[in-house]
Amino acid sequence: MTEQPIDISRLETARLEFPAGDVLSRKVERKKRSKRIHSATYVGNIRHEKVDIVFQTEEHIFKVQTTIWLHYGGCIYLKGDITIPVERVISVDWL
Repeated sequence: MTEQPIDISRLETARLEFPAGDVLSRKVERKKRSKRIHSATYVGNIRHEKVDIVFQTEEHIFKVQTTIWLHYGGCIYLKGDITIPVERVISVDWL
């Protein structure tokens, strides 16, 4: 990843459009992403801790600091029923 992520708020994330297709090409990377999302969802619900989510739209890479409340149906759900498709997530890191 050569492009620096653009910081964005959770509410601004709701206005973005996401193309189809996975941003991660390797199976091992997708498995690691899934585990990190699962852990972040648990920590978000139990301890209300925020994470950095780096994700890609058609044109840009963004970063949002937020809590993941749910991981279901190929999406992660943020507060306010805001979703990000899992296949567009590059990384999930604790603050």
